[in-house]
Amino acid sequence: MLTSALFAGDALLEAIAQDQDRISRTRHRNDPAVQKIQIALLDQDPDCLPRFGADGDYGDETAGAVARFKVQVLGVPQAEVIDDVGPLTVQKLDELRAAAERPPVESVVPEDWLLTEAETGPFRSPAFTLDNLVLFFVDGEGYYDTLAARLDALAAGDRVLFAGWRFSPEQMLRPATAGSPGILDRLLKLHTDGVVVRALLYGSQFSTLPVRRPRVPTLPSKDNFDFRTALVGAGAQAVLDARVGHFGSHHQKCAVVQGTAEGPCAFVGGIDVCLDRWDNAAHVDPPFRQREPDFLGVKASLPGWHDVQCGVFGPATAQIWQALVQRWNDPTTPSRIDTPPVPIPSSEEPGPSPTSGTQAVQVLRTLTCKGVYSFLPGGEFTVTAAYRKAIGRARHYIYVEDQYLWPSPLVDDLRDAAARGVQVILVTARDFDAPGLGDVHKALRAEALQRIASAAPANVHCFHLEQAATALQIYVHAKLMIVDDQYAAAGSANLNFRSHTTDSELHLGVFDTDLADGTVGGALHRFGVSVRDLRTQIWGEHLNEDPSLHEDPLVGLGRMPTGGGKTGHLVNFPVPPQVPAVDWREVLRELLRSVQQMENWQLLAPVVFGPLAIPLPLVPGMDLGVLADVVPSPEAFLRDLLNPNTVC
Repeated sequence: MLTSALFAGDALLEAIAQDQDRISRTRHRNDPAVQKIQIALLDQDPDCLPRFGADGDYGDETAGAVARFKVQVLGVPQAEVIDDVGPLTVQKLDELRAAAERPPVESVVPEDWLLTEAETGPFRSPAFTLDNLVLFFVDGEGYYDTLAARLDALAAGDRVLFAGWRFSPEQMLRPATAGSPGILDRLLKLHTDGVVVRALLYGSQFSTLPVRRPRVPTLPSKDNFDFRTALVGAGAQAVLDARVGHFGSHHQKCAVVQGTAEGPCAFVGGIDVCLDRWDNAAHVDPPFRQREPDFLGVKASLPGWHDVQCGVFGPATAQIWQALVQRWNDPTTPSRIDTPPVPIPSSEEPGPSPTSGTQAVQVLRTLTCKGVYSFLPGGEFTVTAAYRKAIGRARHYIYVEDQYLWPSPLVDDLRDAAARGVQVILVTARDFDAPGLGDVHKALRAEALQRIASAAPANVHCFHLEQAATALQIYVHAKLMIVDDQYAAAGSANLNFRSHTTDSELHLGVFDTDLADGTVGGALHRFGVSVRDLRTQIWGEHLNEDPSLHEDPLVGLGRMPTGGGKTGHLVNFPVPPQVPAVDWREVLRELLRSVQQMENWQLLAPVVFGPLAIPLPLVPGMDLGVLADVVPSPEAFLRDLLNPNTVC
């Protein structure tokens, strides 16, 4: 009898295991058992089905993977291999799958959740630090207010180092307070008062070309150029960093504040100091909230913005600082308009913090492997490694908030967790924030969700957010994962290939050593106090309920809406039964036409096209959209543009 949850009860697989049947190219080729075989094969070799994945068809690719499995795992001599599925193949795959499905032994020590030094490699030492205090700021108001207070306490000789994807000069940290300065004016005043101000801004190709009008909501070009130029003009230090891989960006969102009066601290998460990001738990879009301007007559501002930022006080601050200083001090030229800045000396490393806590903190990064920086030419992918380890340890639930939920290296890990009985709870943006790309977003998200739910659909739960009293979207921009009330990961990395292979990202893994007794599904369970508090705060906010109702996570899951229903802000939606059709060429056509609305678009178009040769002359008055007709594969181009998967 087959024992894995994936294989057990499947009549065809049971018959094959007893040598009473076979699967081949001509027999049971599209039986549901084929997809189960494919899933089990992918468990052993994630690259064994590169073209079609677990598509349920026993074609040449799957037959080849079965043949390799027989040689490499079963030890069948190559000359004796028959590429059908027989009893030994089913029995061995079932054995391996059953072992993978067994929940790991519950652990309550940080070493079992966080990457060890052997797992992190040479990127930083120690692999994680103890005795930190981590404050989780849910939505932008708390983060902005705390950042403002820390900046206000700085005096001459103190220092602040920012890194960001986007800075809007006019964005206030306290917009509800009349006369509050924008972030640029606030930093200019600090510089005038003798504070050392440094800013490391994403310098996209759009920032370093004269292509900055009108402001495009999903690109940081005009804001970052204006922000950098004003700081440099005043004598402060700011750099547009364009050292990125193919279609990559610098997506880290961080500030390190070093004040003599209050000691050092750092902020890491998903929140840039820019328009639309300020919000609070009510999500009612108050009139003082600073909004994104319309783009080409289309409303770009979103009526609500849900996000998470971490405040870090303790020894992890120095590791966060080091991660930014490595980029700052790299001797390669940052961009067309900036030379390498004056290096930050090691003597400025943050010292001990007067504030401590109970959290173990691991600093995680994605840096592409394409030799962008001389200090790490092979890149760093500890975000992926940390997520993979935590997902693999999950016994009860995995809670994810993510802007995208597109194809990524972690899709199969989440699928396997659901298959072994873990409840996978996914909260994502209902609609994409980039005008004209909504259909692409829905298709990519459907691809990922279908795969995550393919093994155990009843264990996968999908939601988005809306204002409580209307159907207006609250945009989910958070990049958060909480596992079993013992581990939390938050930062700038989304669940897509871009964030895990291509962009620069900064993330934190957090394990709270302050443990207490609680329950999961009524059974006794040890939890990290701050980790559970974060989850119950968020679930209470989403459902407009008392957070204490959600102390048991499975009880809390039972309070969430089902069948497309809505409770508070939380709206359930089903895993799409099929991937929505996309007219890829028309999407590309409209994207190019939006590019044409920008100043000096003739310089910008070749950048958008990347390595593709443009076969037509770019002349004033032409319809740039016609170039979509000469792109051989608009789908491949747009997938690479939006979700690049850099292969090392």
